Amino acid sequence: MYGMINQALKELVESHSGARVWGEICESAGVSSEDFDSLLPYEDSLTYRLVGLTSEKLGLSASEILRMFGLHWVSFTAHQGYGEMMALFGRDLRTCLKNLNRMHGHMGAMMPDLHPPRFVVEEKNSESLTLHYYSTRHGLAPLVVGIIEGLAQKFREPITVRHIPKGECSDHDEFNVVFVSA
Repeated sequence: MYGMINQALKELVESHSGARVWGEICESAGVSSEDFDSLLPYEDSLTYRLVGLTSEKLGLSASEILRMFGLHWVSFTAHQGYGEMMALFGRDLRTCLKNLNRMHGHMGAMMPDLHPPRFVVEEKNSESLTLHYYSTRHGLAPLVVGIIEGLAQKFREPITVRHIPKGECSDHDEFNVVFVSA
């Protein structure tokens, strides 16, 4: 994963628990607590290890950390200069979700080692959709839930999200997104 992921985790931990706690997590992981280079790839195992250690340190499950991280990711990327690019791919949640693959394609121009997930939006009706999530990385479904919720907040669209885990015969996870009328 690219360093930008680890930087966002650092910012989340520091805003939640302070720089000292982030330093302790990094020490346990055997890495410097300094910023990661946004545009350099790092081993996925490092990010998984940082999430696991954050979970232990904060006394929250890895799923809770990943969901919090997904929520944080939306504002973090906007503040890192990607907010304008996100705006190009949709002015509402539904359109943005449909354009996630295009957005990752544009990111790939700057990050040649990017291995993003693939998304397919299945329209159910005007009140709901199913987001199909294909990834070679395992265990990140709670992160996707947080990202969907974060995007819904960004677009000020109340929703509920339900993760439908992939079964033994499936190659992907699904997320049922219901748009809640005000």
